[in-house]
Amino acid sequence: MAIKKTTKNSKTTTKKSTSKKTVRKLAPKKVQPKKPSVVKKIRQPSYLGEEAFLATIEPYKLNKKEKYMSAKQKKHFLKILERWKQMLRLEQTRTADKIQNNSNHFADDSDRATHEEGFTLEIKTRERERRLLSKIDQSINGLINHDYGFCLNPNCGIEIGIRRLEARPTARLCIDCKTLEEITEKQQYG
Repeated sequence: MAIKKTTKNSKTTTKKSTSKKTVRKLAPKKVQPKKPSVVKKIRQPSYLGEEAFLATIEPYKLNKKEKYMSAKQKKHFLKILERWKQMLRLEQTRTADKIQNNSNHFADDSDRATHEEGFTLEIKTRERERRLLSKIDQSINGLINHDYGFCLNPNCGIEIGIRRLEARPTARLCIDCKTLEEITEKQQYG
């Protein structure tokens, strides 16, 4: 009496007979090498969020002989601020359109509550962005008035620095003055 046993995972076939056992291994499948994948350029969404937007800023290439806040540097920061402003305004317009076109009727109260909660969070985000737009406008005015890039603390007035401005284009204080301001706020408000 012969018993034939085949398993897919081990790729072995075992034949049993009353007199002898024979184990035969099958040759493994040939694996085709993977073709190199073509890297596709991923289309970025129109709105990235503040941190993601700042991460997309191409760093300014500093020149040792270049004067701080030269025309080239001002142009670089004006481009960043204008792009950021345009992106935020586009999002505000989309939110306004969504509010006007919102005529959803929900059969379930929990669905309505979920929708309203998401809507409330979106409105809070747009309010935060509205304040940010104001700071961007102040920074653009600072570029025009030639005081952008310098600490606004009356006791300081030093250069804020190119890298800090790229990380936070609306920065109005140098890192030392900002740190001191945050420590003071923490002591006052706990």
